[in-house]
Amino acid sequence: MLNIEQLVAFVAAAEQGSFSAAARHLGKSQSSVSIGVNNLELDLGITLFDRSTKYPKLTPQGERMLSQAKVLLRQAERIRNYSKASVDSVEDTLKIALDPLLPFSLIDSAIEKMSQRFPFTQVDVSRLGAHHLTNALIKDEVELGFNLAADAVPDGVDFISIANIEWVCICSPDSIFADMQQVSNETLIGERQIVCRSMMQNKVLKAQGAFSQDIWQADDQEDVIKLVEQGIGWAIVPRDYIVEKQAMGTLIDFRPEFQRYEMMNSADVLWKSNTRLGLRRNTYARCWACSNSPFIKKPSHVLM
Repeated sequence: MLNIEQLVAFVAAAEQGSFSAAARHLGKSQSSVSIGVNNLELDLGITLFDRSTKYPKLTPQGERMLSQAKVLLRQAERIRNYSKASVDSVEDTLKIALDPLLPFSLIDSAIEKMSQRFPFTQVDVSRLGAHHLTNALIKDEVELGFNLAADAVPDGVDFISIANIEWVCICSPDSIFADMQQVSNETLIGERQIVCRSMMQNKVLKAQGAFSQDIWQADDQEDVIKLVEQGIGWAIVPRDYIVEKQAMGTLIDFRPEFQRYEMMNSADVLWKSNTRLGLRRNTYARCWACSNSPFIKKPSHVLM
């Protein structure tokens, strides 16, 4: 049976160039490294090193064995780490729900950091509108939710505000709004508006963000933007969604009459009250509360 310590000695000797260098690298005696490699050769029935020269040199069989040994050692390390994570109560899966109105870039850097810190935790991300998202938290269908502040957070749910999302009014370059220095409220009301369905489900956003008498809805914010690009209507969306589109010249933002200041509202991370999330109970929420997020702005006025 293969011995992990023998494999470690073999790989160290191959990478360090000699048994003495491998011993120094591993903090062991040269004899223990040499014995480990010898026993591995006996167990495998092959010669791993040519010892006829001053420094041992890998044989052809040793070259092939080295790559396999590295794979086995990586797997052994994964098993050790997984076992430690299990003992420390780190869950196997984290289910996250994100409001369709929010850009994924709000959480992508935190997801990356989390994947490095908890490599054995699988992440399941779904898109759920305001009411469905909080219900999913209460029913334990998801562990973390990211949404836009509504009129009140329901009982049984805790939250942290992690960012202020800036909203902008957008239209296509061919829109009648494109050349207007300021678009009147009367004009906005008379032209078709495209909205994400989640906005209509959020009481605060519906009251403050739905202006037109002619409203089309879409489930996905990206679909809203595509409809605006086609000149079918105008929309109010988070600025982050349109940066690339503006650079390409397929979308422009315009200033409406009602806008006196930047249009902002809070994005929150929510979780079920009194829920134990293993070692990650507070870690994840703190990841998204970090103040260096490019979406966090601190305006003196909040309109939305």
